[in-house]
Amino acid sequence: MLSRVAAEVRRLITHPRAPVVALALILVYSLGARVFHLGEPCSARCTTGTSHGLIFDEAYYVNAARVIDGIHPPSGSPYATAPLHKDPNAEHPQLAKLIIAGGIELFGDNPWGWRIGSVIFGLVGILAMYALVRAARGSPWLGVGAAGVMALDNLMLIHGRIATLDVYFVTMTLIAAVLYVRGRHAASGIALGVAACMKLVALGVLPAFVLLEVFAVLWARGGSPGVLRTLRARAVPLAATIAAAAAALLLGVWVLDLLLPAYDPGTHITYAGSPFTHIGHMLSYAAQLKAIPNATGISSTPWQWLVNQVPMDYSRVAVNSVAAEKIVASRAVFAARGEINPFVIFLALPALFAAVAAAWYERDRVAALGAAWCLGTFIPFVIQAEAFDRISYLYYMLLVMPGIYLITARLFSPSRVPRAATLGWAVALVYGFIDLYPVRSLSGH
Repeated sequence: MLSRVAAEVRRLITHPRAPVVALALILVYSLGARVFHLGEPCSARCTTGTSHGLIFDEAYYVNAARVIDGIHPPSGSPYATAPLHKDPNAEHPQLAKLIIAGGIELFGDNPWGWRIGSVIFGLVGILAMYALVRAARGSPWLGVGAAGVMALDNLMLIHGRIATLDVYFVTMTLIAAVLYVRGRHAASGIALGVAACMKLVALGVLPAFVLLEVFAVLWARGGSPGVLRTLRARAVPLAATIAAAAAALLLGVWVLDLLLPAYDPGTHITYAGSPFTHIGHMLSYAAQLKAIPNATGISSTPWQWLVNQVPMDYSRVAVNSVAAEKIVASRAVFAARGEINPFVIFLALPALFAAVAAAWYERDRVAALGAAWCLGTFIPFVIQAEAFDRISYLYYMLLVMPGIYLITARLFSPSRVPRAATLGWAVALVYGFIDLYPVRSLSGH
């Protein structure tokens, strides 16, 4: 009987449409995981929009979206006194907050309105992860594997169900990468410019594109003449991508400032004209975010990210058991935690070494893309932290994670390890996902 079951499983897996069906199933469970109890946490019974609590930086972005929509945030909240119909969160571009404001217009000032955009972009990001592997000539099943790893990562899940800017720009960055790998360099630059109109850090993927071209140059045959010819051939499309991204960013910020002026509550300056002035303000704001030596709190260094250190409690609601007027037990019913699935991040370094080796010796395009993404996005964070004392947090890894999803899925591909190892890793990923899933009570509260 076991032999018959194994034969049937092999038949199903080898069916030409099997990867598409598997990807569809991943999207279905990802949708369910993102919308299940989307209104949590609640400070009281979840009957009105105001009874739902904001999570982490939603306090800034949801209230900014409210102001954009002409709604005064609650007294004492960020931007409560900001002028209406402007973006009071001038330290970031307006585009993602405009999408959140659109959700509020469609679904009301409630969690569905705030978070539906993140849910949609999170699902599109999983599709883009699959498309990126296929663009790099990876197999359909490898694409499904990378998409599945992304869907099972807690950090990406959390940001796919809260109203922050990160899932928006990560998804657009993935789309830009798909276009770049497919050779549509101008379109890639435009998509990357749009991503930067959501959050400037999206431009941090450009070093990854540079490293990808370095691999292509190193693969060139024919000695120095071949290397030089390849260098010239690869430099032109890369430059076209960078130029298109810069043009799309400048045009996008200019149009956004005209349609929806950005307002700085600290200086009372309104940015509604020159995109250079507004972008300069954003860069200046970022440069002022300095780390404090030996400080305790939620900040962390890039090296700590690699071992999942200093996770962040975005929101926690617990039910306490009291005896003799003392709390004797506490059970979390909701715990949104900024933490990477440990069975992904703890394999990042060995997977990276394997990818670099495969890119060097085998000229593996998928391995080169994954290694270039990991190194190109991570090293700038290290430089900023070490050389410029830039403060950083674990969720900054969201830009790096697509590369890690790719290289870890490749490392555990059944073509490279025994199928039992692949199955064991998949079980571990599911366990890590369930263990960190934010909704801890099926009944809510």
